Amino acid sequence: MNLPAQQSLWLRTVVFASALLLSGCVTLQDSPPTEPVYANAAERAEAQKAVLFQAWQLVNKRFYDPAFNGTDWATAYDRYKEQAATASDVESLYEVINEMLGELDDGHTGAMTPMDAWEDRVEERAFVGLNLERLEDEWVVTELRPGSAAQESEIEPGWIAIARDGDLLPDERLDLESTPGSAYTWTFLDERDRERDVTLEARLLPDWMPPQEWHSEEGWVYLRFDEFEASYHKWLRDKLRTHRDAPGIVLDLRQNGGGAVSSLEYVINDFFPNRVPYGAFISRKGKVDEEKSAWRDGVGYDGPVVALIGPSSASSAEILAHVFKHYDRATLIGRPTAGVVIASRYYRLRDGGELQIGMHDFKALDGTRLEGVGVEPDVEVERSLEDLREGYDADVSAAVKWLRANAEVAESAKL
Repeated sequence: MNLPAQQSLWLRTVVFASALLLSGCVTLQDSPPTEPVYANAAERAEAQKAVLFQAWQLVNKRFYDPAFNGTDWATAYDRYKEQAATASDVESLYEVINEMLGELDDGHTGAMTPMDAWEDRVEERAFVGLNLERLEDEWVVTELRPGSAAQESEIEPGWIAIARDGDLLPDERLDLESTPGSAYTWTFLDERDRERDVTLEARLLPDWMPPQEWHSEEGWVYLRFDEFEASYHKWLRDKLRTHRDAPGIVLDLRQNGGGAVSSLEYVINDFFPNRVPYGAFISRKGKVDEEKSAWRDGVGYDGPVVALIGPSSASSAEILAHVFKHYDRATLIGRPTAGVVIASRYYRLRDGGELQIGMHDFKALDGTRLEGVGVEPDVEVERSLEDLREGYDADVSAAVKWLRANAEVAESAKL
């Protein structure tokens, strides 16, 4: 599956954009899956082609665009079946499946191996702990995941990642898998551009970063959450209720890859006094479902809001940014979002893997599509390697500058 070239991503067992979840139909086993055993090569070939065909057939019936985004989907199975038949193991098979699905050029359509699907269910992944972002044509370390081998190493934000186990990293996108307990040797350029080799063990860690909160001396509150999911939107609601009288909120969506529509609807409510429309989902047959925020009243925080966005803001995070912009409810600061907003659903494959399929297009409040386009910031900020190495967050600095200016205007209006 194709990721935006500038997407910032955690390196884990599977890497793709988070989904807007519709009702699912996946039931997974309680223990980790094992590599299947076949009586002979012919049996393996037939079984693996069957998995590929199932994925092809589900897409053929369910994909939101009947024209399949311009690809020749009718011949896709026949073009990939021999590669699937000769794949040496499950990982290789799913590389073939995802290569086929990649022709659709849809960030919400992709396949997970049985192991990846199981890890997704238990909400853990194998992480070495590096968050890499494409800056100045380099893969740059921007964060180190808590509890990871990377956090316990000498690696620092601002180091440039060059290679893993001697293989140079690609320029356009990363699709690296890690196995729990396995060690990988990474090659970096440090802050002095010295080459450094660091061996990192992949550990099973929680899927998403914990939410973050801090306060400025001037009373503004910084809130970050990286997924639209019940526990996160409840956390945000509690914080907004606690800081209802704060002079401003900085909402960091830069690493938010999206999540459940239901959580998005609750979050929207927390920034508006009443329910508001946020767009429409469109089915393959052209049915248009106009959507609104949740029925239940939210916090209704009515103070100034700055939302930080960037190329890793995807799915529900992009829709929230669009809603903020459309209603002039918040100022968006940072860089354009990913442009990955198709609503999707998961299906179980016959070998225990999972197939995610984009099933509903999204129409924005102004009638346009966000897919492939994203949301533009009101204030665009350039993110630089130098700033990162010096620990300077230009986005947050711009947010503080805007909040101060807004406070001065509000104070002048009272005089």
